[in-house]
Amino acid sequence: MTFPVFAEVPAYPLVFVVFWGAAIVFALAMARHLRVFAATRPAVEQPRPFEAIGARFAGLVAYALVQRKMFKDLRAGLMHAGIFWGFVLLTIGTANVVTGGIIEMILSAPLDGAIWAAISAMQNIVAVIVIVAILWAFERRLISRPKRLTYNRDALLILAMIGGVVATELFAEVFEFARFGDQPGAFVSAAMAGPLRAGVGPAGLELGFGLLWWAHIVLVAAFLVYLPFSKHLHIATSFPNIWFRKLRPRGELPPMDLEREDATFGLKSLQDLGWKDLLDGFTCTECGRCQEACPAWNTGKPLNPKTFIMGIRDMSVEAEHGLNLIPNSPIVRETYGLDDAAPDAALMAAPIVDTAIPYDAVWDCVTCGACVEACPVLIEHVDKIVGLRRNLVLEESRFPSELTGAFRAMEGQGNPWGQPASARLDWTKPLPFDVPTVSSLAAEGRLDDLDVLYWVGCAAAFDPRNQKVARAVATCLHAAGVRFAILGQEESCTGDPARRMGNDYVFQILAGGNVETLNRYGMGERTIVTACPHCFNTIGNEYGQLGGSYRVVHHSTYLAELLASGRLATLPADAEAGTASGDHAPGSVTVHDSCYLARYNGVIAAPRDVLGAVDGLELREMEKSGKNTFCCGAGGGRMWMEETRGTRINAERTRQVLETGAATVATSCPFCMVMMGDGLAAAADGAAGVVALDVSELLAARIASAPAARRLPVV
Repeated sequence: MTFPVFAEVPAYPLVFVVFWGAAIVFALAMARHLRVFAATRPAVEQPRPFEAIGARFAGLVAYALVQRKMFKDLRAGLMHAGIFWGFVLLTIGTANVVTGGIIEMILSAPLDGAIWAAISAMQNIVAVIVIVAILWAFERRLISRPKRLTYNRDALLILAMIGGVVATELFAEVFEFARFGDQPGAFVSAAMAGPLRAGVGPAGLELGFGLLWWAHIVLVAAFLVYLPFSKHLHIATSFPNIWFRKLRPRGELPPMDLEREDATFGLKSLQDLGWKDLLDGFTCTECGRCQEACPAWNTGKPLNPKTFIMGIRDMSVEAEHGLNLIPNSPIVRETYGLDDAAPDAALMAAPIVDTAIPYDAVWDCVTCGACVEACPVLIEHVDKIVGLRRNLVLEESRFPSELTGAFRAMEGQGNPWGQPASARLDWTKPLPFDVPTVSSLAAEGRLDDLDVLYWVGCAAAFDPRNQKVARAVATCLHAAGVRFAILGQEESCTGDPARRMGNDYVFQILAGGNVETLNRYGMGERTIVTACPHCFNTIGNEYGQLGGSYRVVHHSTYLAELLASGRLATLPADAEAGTASGDHAPGSVTVHDSCYLARYNGVIAAPRDVLGAVDGLELREMEKSGKNTFCCGAGGGRMWMEETRGTRINAERTRQVLETGAATVATSCPFCMVMMGDGLAAAADGAAGVVALDVSELLAARIASAPAARRLPVV
């Protein structure tokens, strides 16, 4: 059989043996990975490939093809795009080689070969771009060396192989043109071939062409064989990992069935993970963006989200070597002398804690989601860490001792402060107007008059500093003529701290009681407003698991709507106004975005819209803001844990606040209020006069009651 397109290539038919043999090795290695995937827990809820195809396809374009998240670091994004897209586009030429030139023959027919000429020109340009990008990548790893990268021989070898594949393809074409004549379109190769043709004889050109051409094929085959065992396997796995990404709200943790007698509560070993969790491990690029974003790692804690995911991958690879093709087959077991203690079973059952991640690191996580937001291939770190906490708490009773009090208080008194329910109304006493409870309205048959349920939350009910925020919110609602009420003693902790600390049992007790109360009063048909992003996230995103579906609005969003509709108005900066928080003229203000508000739920503009309505405020943005905000350190139950390792997270965030020179840091979260207040109090002289205020307090300080005619019910 002859191949006219490659007639000048020596021993061309051997390409099928070399390439397709390597492809078979690649397929077998991938099958070995998949056998571990199949050994994971089938009960874990996994993504469905044909669910929400439009959203999955859009994500594939945005994150896999356009690589939107890579460009948060512009230089690294450009470098990676050059390598990735160049390598992908150059595979057209490789595919043509390994299919006998069919692609070239097909595309050369129309338009007198113009299509193939255009492709050749594109590949010529791309080859140069890839080589430049590869050299840039070597500079980053060998000279500039960013701290977030993992430095090992694997990365250098892969870069060398990619560079070798591209360079040999380009220079093989140069020698080919010099010996056998130019081809249309490939003008870079043609330009380089001219001087070569003048300086090297035909025999030397043929020898150089043959050696470079076959070097290219051998490198392509070697790359295929090596790829399944390299961190650059993400070239193949990133596409399915992005396709199967979590489409449910990021703030919704996986549900737990506490009634199953055979259930493993949480995640203990590889066999408790789902196949998507293992796919995350094999997709990790080791870029270190999650590490760089992690507030725990940045303040000297042992938690490193990158090495955690790499650890899961390493455990999976180790388990492969002892995994049986048919582990339950008596014939296979007898033939190979296997029993129930075969290596695969032992390795699949090995604990993840203290293998892939240190025990202390599990509890350092503030569940802020910065790692997930930073990951360019959409790996889910937080759900796995909370899964580990669930197992440690519910099965091993192994958790920091200071959590015992918080767990008991939530289970016994319905709040982590351990305060009696009768104290939930104390914050209303200084107000000059009455705040009705839902139960009182129901008793009077006036529930139809209710527009809004104000979900106060535990912090605003019991913490003296956040009680001022509750009064500011109520003041704004009252001034706008909003008909609102509270649950009072019937309100309980949403269960967010318990769930993030791994105690789903307590979460379900608290959440189940709240869902029953809300449904009894028909709150599924009304708006719930809360000033706590944790309550906002849990009620809105997680109560659906327990039969509660509600419209929940964060107070910053609701206040912004009231301002936009004209139901609330503010006084000029030089006018007199009362405030629920004491007189304060902030002047300049910087916004501290709550992780559970901005990153988890995308509420970024609303707090700024509220501040924008307050005359005389100068907004100074921090570098880490919006979805890239830096946690205050209280999330994930850390509010009730001692921070004994490294620098306190709130101290680091306070430093970032002080760098802006703003007189006020505006918050929208009671946890953030506590942590920012403590951070400012503990800071050096640079914090003198700087205060932390909620956006509602800043608004209430400058509020003017709207005309009565505008006090219409909120729909």
